[in-house]
Amino acid sequence: MPLVPSHFSDAETDHPAIAQWCSTILAGDTARLLLLGPHWSGKSHAAYAGLRRLLADGYREENITFHKALELGRIYEPSMIENTTTVTVIDDLTISVDLVREAKVPLKPDTAEVQAMMALEAGALADAVARLSLLPRRSWLLIASNLDCLVEAVGQETAERLVAVAEQAELSARPRPTLHW
Repeated sequence: MPLVPSHFSDAETDHPAIAQWCSTILAGDTARLLLLGPHWSGKSHAAYAGLRRLLADGYREENITFHKALELGRIYEPSMIENTTTVTVIDDLTISVDLVREAKVPLKPDTAEVQAMMALEAGALADAVARLSLLPRRSWLLIASNLDCLVEAVGQETAERLVAVAEQAELSARPRPTLHW
């Protein structure tokens, strides 16, 4: 499977934080970026645009790992992070928190088994991010909705560490597309 999915194959961005993140990596230095913004603000698009720029400028695809947070939580093993590539992107880091907070109607409680599985996945994701934040000479881009949700998703200590070591950029809300079925 290609690093950049076909629906992002033409992704471009002029966001200065993405440009700086790419330039730093291409210069051989470590770059860490928290990309924040509400749903549909273009965070994933900007991240893929950054990856496209890295690849276009000769950065090797085998040195980049891209994870969707929900998938990472399901398949996580500590060695996945400890032995990760020099560039790691984790998309939708706060998605499980965002979905609960954005619900328009009260949610029906999940069964105990589902709650236990979700807690394990959330714990795995928090551990992955905590480990990634401690690795030297690793560049990363973490995509989250906001800092409050980040704290809820990865814990106060890890969130504080991320904020201390990473640049932050926030994308503004933009209109949601109208879907026609």
